[in-house]
Amino acid sequence: MSELDDYGAKMAARFHTFDQDGDGHFTRRDFQLMAERVARAFDVADGTGQTAALQEAADGYWEGMAGLADGDLDGRITRGEFVGAALTGLHQDPEAFTRIALPRHRAVFTAADHEGDRRVTVNAVDLMLVALGAEPGQARRVAAEHRTDSTGLIAEDEILTAVTAYCTTGEPQQAFAVTA
Repeated sequence: MSELDDYGAKMAARFHTFDQDGDGHFTRRDFQLMAERVARAFDVADGTGQTAALQEAADGYWEGMAGLADGDLDGRITRGEFVGAALTGLHQDPEAFTRIALPRHRAVFTAADHEGDRRVTVNAVDLMLVALGAEPGQARRVAAEHRTDSTGLIAEDEILTAVTAYCTTGEPQQAFAVTA
């Protein structure tokens, strides 16, 4: 398999984590549901700035993905549309990832960063991954593999670099189950 094939397979496997209600496509509502899952995972209170930031980032992510993937403009993205957009948009243009998805990942990290020091625990990374749809056992393993500082914390840059590599390369992934 080529690197492009590996990337396409990885994104096809990732589709189910975006389709929060399991109806075979995802919509703005699915992105809102993901933001709500993250807020619950990190006890972010309703009506706070963090809740608004998560929802705003989810809306921005939806708008960006819809712009890339919703070719028929029906307000839904199918698995085929998602994989095609990932291949031509995110993989071929890593700057598209920076514009479209990175703000959401920053908002997720901020929700996990209770101290506000741009560092989180291994457990927080585990919770982030599970909130984003990873299998719990795989999430624990991946979280434990991140480089920590002398206090045992993981820096935001470490996480965002790993997320960017995951979302823009065919590099094998470990956190999200590969489904048929």
